[in-house]
Amino acid sequence: MITVRQVAFDDADARALWAAQQTELLERYGEPDLEPGIDPAGVIVSLVGNHADGAPIATALLRWSPYGTGAGSAEIKRLFVLPEHRGHGHSRVLMGAIEAAARKAGATTLVLETGTEQPEALALYARIGYHRIPNFGAYKGEPNSICFARELPTRVLVVNGTIGAGKTSVGWQVGDILKERGVRHGSIDGDALCQAEPTHPDDPFNQSLFFENLAAVAPVYRRRGFGCMIIPRVVEDEADRGRYIDALTGPGGPAEVTIVRVTASEATRMARIKHREPEGYWQEWGFARTVELEDSLNSLDLDDAVVTNEGRDAKQTAEELLDTIGW
Repeated sequence: MITVRQVAFDDADARALWAAQQTELLERYGEPDLEPGIDPAGVIVSLVGNHADGAPIATALLRWSPYGTGAGSAEIKRLFVLPEHRGHGHSRVLMGAIEAAARKAGATTLVLETGTEQPEALALYARIGYHRIPNFGAYKGEPNSICFARELPTRVLVVNGTIGAGKTSVGWQVGDILKERGVRHGSIDGDALCQAEPTHPDDPFNQSLFFENLAAVAPVYRRRGFGCMIIPRVVEDEADRGRYIDALTGPGGPAEVTIVRVTASEATRMARIKHREPEGYWQEWGFARTVELEDSLNSLDLDDAVVTNEGRDAKQTAEELLDTIGW
């Protein structure tokens, strides 16, 4: 087994392995690789795999595709294992690490190029679910080139919480942090998708309207290349996780839904509601509803994680939330 580590673009071990790969490709094809080079500005991650004895023996790189392969597509480059270490599944381990990095970056599709003289690579990609696509970029029209792709599932973060817990504020801060990290993501205020009156007696919070609208807009975000979605919205029904999966399932298969609840003490929630609704019906409704809903959410226990949103700003809560779920 190898240990995979992230390295800088100019890492000496990675560069040495890339050079070894180019030498092997020259031997196999009788001519230099057609690749025009890699702009470090577009690199998502560069990886090196170390043998148990510490020696660097494998490499892979992921970058945002500079070609017309679709918004949100990331290209796998430099997948290589030294010949004497092949046959132990190291390439598959690297591909798993690359795919995990792509999902975390909000990619929707992975693309790559290999060639007719690399049968082991062709077999690997077929085994792990990649399919042929038209050759792209420098490889268009090249008879020895074969290009592949794999769609990734949409990752969904639902920020749950009672009234006054701060789910919407935390949700927006999650989006800001992901923006700073360069993650491709979309943010939807769940309540905005279901504001309509009169409501049905059997659906007082317009849940059916919300999920119908969510299913309608989800493909638009997907086509625009946003592989991560953040949705602040109360989750008060154990069937809702399945509804989110159904609404956001796409070319990459079932959506990967994570539900995180933010909490705050009753006193803090009441103060926030009072600040937001200084007086009148909606203040009284909020006071009653926050208590009722908090009890319901505690009983249902539908969350993958719970994070406190009190005694600090919403960005700090959002940072802990992302760390907790590994986003």
